[in-house]
Amino acid sequence: MELQKYKKDIVARLYKGTFIVLLMSMLATTIGNVIDGIIIGKNLGADAMAAFGFTTPLQKFVAILPNVLVLGMQILCSQKLGKGKLQEAIGAFSLSISVAGILSILFMIIFFALPGQIADWLGADESFGVIRAETIDYFQAYSLGLPAIAAVTLLTPIMQLDSDRQRSVKAVTILSATNVIGDLIVIFYFGGGMWGIGISTAVSYWLSFAFLLLHFRNPNATFKFSVADIKISDLGEIFLNGLPIALGRGASMLQSGFLNYIALNSGGAAGVAAVAIFNNIFSMVESVPKAIASTAQIISGIFIGEKDKKAILRLLRISLRSSALVSVTMFVILILGAPIISGFYTSGNDSAVFDMVVEGVHCMAFSVIFSTGASLLQYFYQAYGRFKLVSFMAVANNIIFIAPLALILTPIFGMTGVWLTILFNNVLFFIAIILGVWYHYKKITFKPEDMLLLPQNFGSPENPQMNMSVTFKDDDLSISEVVKVFLEKHNVSRKKTMFTAICVEEMVNNILEYGFDENNKNSIDIRIIIQGDEVTIRIRDDCRPFNPKKWYEVYNPEDLTAHIGIRLVAKMAKEIQYVNVLKLNNLIIKI
Repeated sequence: MELQKYKKDIVARLYKGTFIVLLMSMLATTIGNVIDGIIIGKNLGADAMAAFGFTTPLQKFVAILPNVLVLGMQILCSQKLGKGKLQEAIGAFSLSISVAGILSILFMIIFFALPGQIADWLGADESFGVIRAETIDYFQAYSLGLPAIAAVTLLTPIMQLDSDRQRSVKAVTILSATNVIGDLIVIFYFGGGMWGIGISTAVSYWLSFAFLLLHFRNPNATFKFSVADIKISDLGEIFLNGLPIALGRGASMLQSGFLNYIALNSGGAAGVAAVAIFNNIFSMVESVPKAIASTAQIISGIFIGEKDKKAILRLLRISLRSSALVSVTMFVILILGAPIISGFYTSGNDSAVFDMVVEGVHCMAFSVIFSTGASLLQYFYQAYGRFKLVSFMAVANNIIFIAPLALILTPIFGMTGVWLTILFNNVLFFIAIILGVWYHYKKITFKPEDMLLLPQNFGSPENPQMNMSVTFKDDDLSISEVVKVFLEKHNVSRKKTMFTAICVEEMVNNILEYGFDENNKNSIDIRIIIQGDEVTIRIRDDCRPFNPKKWYEVYNPEDLTAHIGIRLVAKMAKEIQYVNVLKLNNLIIKI
C-alpha cells in the first residue's frame, strides 16, 4: 500500500545536499595538486613541469590507500547507520583513520630513505640531471603532508554523514588559499624551487586537517574516534568494498607511467610536461562526475540496505540528469576555454607545450562525455556488491584498451596519438559497458533500470510492508487508521495493531511539532514491515534533528506527565534505534 498523494521527493533534496559536500571531498584530494601544477608550469618552466609529471604515478600510488579506505568506510558506515548500528559505524571510522595514519607515516619514511631508487622507478634517472633533482625535491617535500592528506580524504565525507556540511566547504577553502599563498611566497620571496612548492602543499593539508578536527569538539558530534569500538574484522570488509578503487588507482598509476614513457618518446621532456598538465587539468575536471557517482553510491547504500528499489531508480534518474548536464557543460568549457586553460600552465617560452596541451584539452572535452556515464554505473555496481565486475571494469578502463591504442596511434600521430589514445579508450570502455548489459539481458536495451544490472528479485518485499509519506502539517488523513487497516488485513494481533498505530501517530506528531519546517519543504517517509510476530516501524525525515529516545532520557525523567507520548512509545516498544545520517533522521521502532 503506497499513498502517492502524500509522496514528496526526499531523494532529490538529499542528493543535492550530499553532492555539494562530496564534491568538496573530491576537490580536497586534488586541489593542492592542481594549484602546484599551475604555479610550477607558469613560473618555473617546462623542466620543472616535467619533474612534476614524473611524480604523477607516485602521487596516484600514495592516493590509493586513503581512497580505498574512504570508499570502504563510506559504504560500510552508510549500511550500518541505515540499520541503526551507530557504534559499529564509529568503529569502522576509527579503524580507517588508524590504518591510514600508520601507513601514510610509513610511506613518508620510505620516500626520505630511498629517494634515488624512487626517482629511478619513476623514470627520472640520472640522465635527466636537474629534472631528476627537482623530482626528488618535490616528492620528498610532498610526502611530509601524506598523513594530513590521508586524514583530509577520510574526514571530509564524515562531515557529511555527521551533518556538518559547511565545515567541508571551509576546509577546502583553507586548503586552497594557504596553498596558493604558500606557493606564491616560495616563488617570489624565496626564488622558487620544487622543495618549497611541495612544502607549501604539505602545510596547506595540515592546516585543513586541523580545521576538520575542530568538528569533534562539538558535544553533539555523532562520530568520535573510539579505540574501544574498533573491530579488526571490519578491515576485511572495508578493503573488499574498496578493492575496485585500489585496482583502478593501481591501474591508473601504471597508465600514467606508460603514458609518460610514450610521451617522452613522442615529444621529449616537453611531451612529459604536456601529459603532466593534462593529468593535472583532468584531476579537477573529473572531480565533478566522480562527486555525482559518489553521491549516488553513498545514498544508495542506505536504500540498498532496505531494498528500496523505487528510491534507487529515482536516485539513478536524478544522477543521470546531473551527469548529462555536467557532460555538456564541461564539453563547452573545455572546447572554448582550451587556450585559456593551457595558458594558466605555460609561459611564453613554452609554445610547444602550450600547443600540445590545447590539443589534449580538446580531446578531453569529448572524453568527459563518455567517462561520466561510465563512472556513475561503476559506483552503482560497487554499492550493491558487484565487486568482480567493478574490479574488472577498473582495470579495463586503465590498461586493456590504453596499451594497444597507444602502440598503434603514437607512431603515426606523435603527441596527437597520445590524446587520441585517451579519447578512444573512454569511448571503447563505454561501448563495452553497453555490450555487457546487452549480453546480460540477451537483448538490446537502454532502459536506466537495466543498465544498473540489479538482481532479478531485488526490491521484491520478502515481508508485507506499507509505505506512505507526510508532507505538510494539516494532513487530513489519520495515519493511525491507515496503519490499522494495513495490519488488520495481514492478521496482526489486535494488541500489536493498536500499539503500532499509536507509536506511528505519536512519533509523526512529535516530528511535526518539534522538527517540521514547511518553508524547507520537509517530508516524513513511513514504512511498516511485518516480520513474523514482529512489526518494525521505520520513520525517515529531513526535518530538524530530533532523537526521541535521548529526549525521553534527558528531559524530566521523573515527571510522569512530561512528554507522555514518547514515554508511551518507549513502554510499548521492544527496541528503539535512532541515528542522524546525511541530515536525515532515521528512527527504527520494533513492536
